[in-house]
Amino acid sequence: MAADIGFSCRCGALQGILHGASAASGCHLVCYCKDCRAFAHRMGVADDLLPGGGSPLFQTTPAMIEITRGAERIACLRLSSKGLHRWYAACCDTPLANTAGSSRIPFAGLWRPILADHTALGPVRTLGFTQSALAGIGAPRKDKGLARMVGGLLRRGIAAYLSGEARKNPFFDSAGHPVATPTIAGPTPPPAPRQQ
Repeated sequence: MAADIGFSCRCGALQGILHGASAASGCHLVCYCKDCRAFAHRMGVADDLLPGGGSPLFQTTPAMIEITRGAERIACLRLSSKGLHRWYAACCDTPLANTAGSSRIPFAGLWRPILADHTALGPVRTLGFTQSALAGIGAPRKDKGLARMVGGLLRRGIAAYLSGEARKNPFFDSAGHPVATPTIAGPTPPPAPRQQ
């Protein structure tokens, strides 16, 4: 059953709503790529990573994401000149979402820990880039559900264009420009293990 779910940054200055969230309206996934993990470390939220260093995300269309307070606090970081736009709340460095570099691509990977409740998203269906997972207890051994994820991206993208929803995006203005100028920075390596 679809639900509207509130979200906020860690300090509460930025708040919003994920509209119509359900297992059918997006892809509940964990991404194990090095860039997502580096971004979590840079933002100081590595404790929210799952075993193996996975980033918990809900991949949906930007039109489902509404910022209700603190939109002026949105900032953007790219880990390379060709990397994803990684949006965060500048007030407290809370990750918000990953998007493509163009508003023409209706895709957003929302950082799941900001959601007040993620029950409506259903179970995690997709594990991606597991070849980059960190070894250890609970680390996945292989990818899962990637075909379903890609199919969902295409289906939601087409539906967004047909309905006109593709033009609604809290991270790009009506002219297609980012609402905050992206900063480009190299990836942050994870901290070295503590010496015993």
